[in-house]
Order: sequence, then C-alpha cells, then structure tokens
Amino acid sequence: MVSQKTIRIMGCGNLWMGDDGVGIHTVEKLTAMKDKLEGGIPVSDPFFSDFPELSLDSLFYLKEVDILDAGVSGLDMLCFLEGFDKIIIIDALKSDQNLGAILRIKGEDLLDGEGVGKMMSSHDVSVPTVLGIAREVQGLPEIVVYGVEIQKHPDEVNLTTDMSPEVEAAIDRLIPLVLDEIRKDLTD
Repeated sequence: MVSQKTIRIMGCGNLWMGDDGVGIHTVEKLTAMKDKLEGGIPVSDPFFSDFPELSLDSLFYLKEVDILDAGVSGLDMLCFLEGFDKIIIIDALKSDQNLGAILRIKGEDLLDGEGVGKMMSSHDVSVPTVLGIAREVQGLPEIVVYGVEIQKHPDEVNLTTDMSPEVEAAIDRLIPLVLDEIRKDLTD
C-alpha cells in the first residue's frame, strides 16, 4: 500500500560547469524513467537494463513522486520546498571524499553544521542558507541531500558540459539509492 506522503526529488547544479551538473543529470534520468513507466513501458524494457542494481519493486514508487530540475535556483528554492512532506535534494559537493563518492546527509545535519562539504556553490545562495531561511520563514519538510563528490573545487570556473567519468558513473549508483529511499517512505 502506498502512503499519502508527498515527496519531491530536486536536482540542483549547473550543466555548464561539468561535474556540478550531476544533480540535473540525475533528475533527467529519473524523469525519463518515470515517463517510460507512466507511458506503459515495462520494466523489462532494455532502457532499464542500464541500472542492474535497480530493484524492480522500487521503480513502481517513482510514479508517486514529483521530480524537479531546480538548476541554480538560489532563493527561488524556497518556493520549491512548499507543499511536500519530504524533499530529496541531489547536488554536487566538495569534501574530503573520493571523486564520485555519494553521501547521504540529513537536512537538519546541514543546518546544524554537521553536513560535509560545500553544497550548491555555483548558486547565488548555498543549500544550508536556503534551508535555514525556510526553517525561520515558512517551516521545513523533511530534507535529505544526496551529494556527489566532484573533482574541481566548486569556486573554480571551467565551462564544460562534460563530467568526469567517476561522477558520471555515480549517477547510476545514486538512482537505486534514491528509489529505495522513496520506496521506504511510501511503504511506511
């Protein structure tokens, strides 16, 4: 049975800054998967074979969530947080992890300074700053951030649409994690 919990998956980043676009590329793949499922394409379709770690059971729940390309939204992100019980943010981060590493960070950990790395640095305002403003002004839904370790320091500007192979490969490892997260939320 599917719960009535409302979930939004939000990809953040800049496609013109290489690895920083990982959040956008991830939600593009999730949107394509959702579109195929809603169009009646069976999970046995070759499209889904790119995701061998994917639980076919978890794909069902993708149809129950909202997916948003938030780009480099800055303070506009405040309106993207409203009306949902949970927000899953996917973005690049720079910390001390290996290139392409995936970290799951609870929103309250980012707000309390426990989160790692630098999130959404190509944006006007960082994710922790937006979450802090939202908490004070409008309240916050449950927030979970999936950060992918990027190669360059986020403040370095190198215009390219190419991602490093490690970050690109992380997308296919990240998708099953996100789908498993929404499956757990929607079956509780």
